[in-house]
Amino acid sequence: MWFFLFTLFFQEVSAQHFVRGVVVDETRRPLPGATVCTYPDTICTSADINGVFEIRRRTPARKMEVRYVGFETKEIEIAILDPPDHFHVRMKPADKYLDEVLIGEDRIARSVFQPVQVIGRELFETEAAGNFSEALSRLPGLNSISMGVGVGKPVIRGLYSNRVVVTDHGVKQESHQWGTDHGLEIDQFRPSVVEVVKGPTSLEHGSDGLGGTLRIRPDPIAEKNSLKGRISGIGKSNNNHYGVGANLSASGENFFGSVNLNRQSYADYRVPAENFVYNTFELPIHNERLKNTAGRESALSFTTGYRDNNHLFRISFSEYQLESGIFPGAFGLPNAYSLADTGDDRLIDLPKQEANHRQLAVNYTRIFSGEERFELTAGLQRNKRREFSFPEFHAIPDRGSNERLALLLDLTTVSLDAVYRNGESWSAGVNFQHQKNEIGGFDYFLPPFETLRLGGFATRKFDLNESTDLSAGLRLDYGRNKGERAGRKVWDTSGGVIDSLISPEEDRQFFNFAASTGLVHRLESMEGLEFSAQLGKSFRIPYPVETSANGVHHGTFRHEKGLPGLKSEHGYQLDLGVNLFRPGFFIALSPYFYYFNNYIYLRPGASFSPLPDAGQLYEYEQHDVIYAGFEIEWEVLLVRGLTLNQGFEAVWNHNLDTGLPLPFTPPASIRSELKWQNGLGGSWIRLTPYISHRYSFPQNRVDRNELKTPGYHLVNAGIQAVLPGILDGLQIRFQVHNLADEKYFNHLSRYRQIGIPEQGRNYTLQVNLPFSFFL
Repeated sequence: MWFFLFTLFFQEVSAQHFVRGVVVDETRRPLPGATVCTYPDTICTSADINGVFEIRRRTPARKMEVRYVGFETKEIEIAILDPPDHFHVRMKPADKYLDEVLIGEDRIARSVFQPVQVIGRELFETEAAGNFSEALSRLPGLNSISMGVGVGKPVIRGLYSNRVVVTDHGVKQESHQWGTDHGLEIDQFRPSVVEVVKGPTSLEHGSDGLGGTLRIRPDPIAEKNSLKGRISGIGKSNNNHYGVGANLSASGENFFGSVNLNRQSYADYRVPAENFVYNTFELPIHNERLKNTAGRESALSFTTGYRDNNHLFRISFSEYQLESGIFPGAFGLPNAYSLADTGDDRLIDLPKQEANHRQLAVNYTRIFSGEERFELTAGLQRNKRREFSFPEFHAIPDRGSNERLALLLDLTTVSLDAVYRNGESWSAGVNFQHQKNEIGGFDYFLPPFETLRLGGFATRKFDLNESTDLSAGLRLDYGRNKGERAGRKVWDTSGGVIDSLISPEEDRQFFNFAASTGLVHRLESMEGLEFSAQLGKSFRIPYPVETSANGVHHGTFRHEKGLPGLKSEHGYQLDLGVNLFRPGFFIALSPYFYYFNNYIYLRPGASFSPLPDAGQLYEYEQHDVIYAGFEIEWEVLLVRGLTLNQGFEAVWNHNLDTGLPLPFTPPASIRSELKWQNGLGGSWIRLTPYISHRYSFPQNRVDRNELKTPGYHLVNAGIQAVLPGILDGLQIRFQVHNLADEKYFNHLSRYRQIGIPEQGRNYTLQVNLPFSFFL
């Protein structure tokens, strides 16, 4: 019986015919989401994030049709006797949108000033990282500030926190500005498409856009009258991690919807170390596992909407929850008994943290004639973070046997963005945002505060000739920070009051402007060669954490103190780019030079905190600084299917007032990956093996009182198997991270300063089952 079924399955697979290829524009950039249909029998699919498509048929295809919004439809006749095994479809821009195509998400917006790097789900699955930011750190110029497994904050060209904007469904994400240990509250397994913009984006986003922007696109809209989905599972050996996820999307003639579910659970993670140093105390790490670093993560999101030839309306809701322990060996007063092994590595004990993020987003797009359109985005966010501990851990007199809430930060954000665009030729828009933060708990870090941001911008693009484009833009902004006077007393270990923590009252207003001009030139004498340059003036309004913080940030093992009266930060930034696209080869070089006036940063001080449960005091300061660096990435097809991809990044900075480097600067690194792109095997299974290596150079250019970090080598390897005959192709991926079990330190990890290395060897197994049906 089993033999009979296997024979039928093999015959079914062997009888299939494949149409494979890639869809690109005239500059050889991929066109993700392009619609590809084959005839007869009209079998269609959408190109993936790299423009790659594959269609399975029972009979040979006679004709192929490719459509993409804003481009001319392309028809290709297919020879029956000797059909090509791969199609390279190059699309030409159309004079106007095709009327019969509904508004969708298949046209990725591009910045008129900077190149946009588009990445897809495959990157997050390949990295299988602990959080969204860490997965993105494989890209040149991107890094992640981390604290353990589940918490990460994106870094672009050495800039982070308020200098990097992250949007989801067009709504700017909040809460990660509370501090460097407050990561993005985003489900890393949901995004299908993420756009990465390196360099200043203050023109569109206002304050906070000096370093760059990460734009998480909405869920792709399913084809008309179809249903598609995906069921996923993941397991990791290092911290006994397991997770399951599912997403489902459907579309009728006009109405559409999608839902995503995700659940992750992990135990204490393993590090190749047996001890560490905290506040001059040497403490043990039992069984090479960081006690109480276990956690649980869950996420839910759903979207519903309507679209026709001229309208696209979408309403989306998402909720993200994280509960994780905080390593007790570096929390509060140093002690060894809190590190004793409990025998349960999945136990989430005190101290711990809980983060909850809820977001409601409403998007509306109205298409007029040609490429003119009006876009409106409204957002409501609620970010709630709670830290739990024992008062005696912080030398605080007992508040009662049931009082364990150490810190509460509760942030509500309302935002509204409107923009009118005429294709890429011109645009004008306004932005509004209001925030209110409330606090609670027996400990103290930030006062209650409110912020207001209001701005407007306009951009214009000029086609100087067929090969040269010039862009310019201007933005005006108003901001207000209002904070209450707040604080708490400081007790010694015997219960006597010895000091106090005070944040003064604040009520300040700010006026700023941003401007930018960009040039793109395509060399006619050499096809595929492109030069770009952007010169911009940007700004950033101080955030309340930088002016009013005064307390221990236990997630980062330090006392942080704000500086009242900080001025607005101003940046003068030059970004250059050279891209060369050739068959089987591409290279991209991106040098940059930034000068910042009144640059705000957190600096390790020479004094110690008055708090008995804190060590070194970190204070916000403001100086004039220089940033410079570059990224270079190239990919070459060595032999058919075998590609080599390498990327090198370096960032250098200098404090013009102190003559020293800035703290928390990522070291230079080079990453190499060898991958068999087309896959091995036959028609019933395709195998894609890869191996990657990353060398991080030593970081010896550090600020005063900052630790240096040695260099390290990191090797990862993996293989993916795809079984095309099972629904839309069952995917099984096996990977090994830190193959050599290297003991290394991440310079941007908050565990670096207490001598705790990164995770040891980690085996990962992922299973993904995509499916689709026409209704």
